[in-house]
Amino acid sequence: MKNRIAMGLVAAVVLTQAGCTTKIKSLPMPASVQTQSGQDVALYFGDQAHASVQQSFGSKEFAARVPRKPDVSPEANCNNALAKALQDLRDYARAQHANAVIGIKTRFQHNESASSTEFTCGASLNGSTLAVRGDVVKLETQ
Repeated sequence: MKNRIAMGLVAAVVLTQAGCTTKIKSLPMPASVQTQSGQDVALYFGDQAHASVQQSFGSKEFAARVPRKPDVSPEANCNNALAKALQDLRDYARAQHANAVIGIKTRFQHNESASSTEFTCGASLNGSTLAVRGDVVKLETQ
């Protein structure tokens, strides 16, 4: 009887873990994220050039987890998680009266990217997760 219970528990753990396998993905940065026009808070990834910093409000990080929809690819779901995290970052910057976030990095667990052309995301059968971090600043305007 004890063996049956133990085998049942092992099987349950294996099945649970098999469905939760997360793959770390490096994906191309969506064009919509790189567009600054019409945005009151500009986003600069990695070491992208920007105007001089007039005032700094410190570094801020936001994480986003988006449940996977059956009709959406893991890549599209990662794009949705990125958009959500960046919107939270923009909202925070706006509340600080900042006009930009610079040096933005994306991360899933210990895998980080400071690229302006790619981002890092964790994708599983259940959803996509990532974090974005950047320095919230007020840039000099011309």
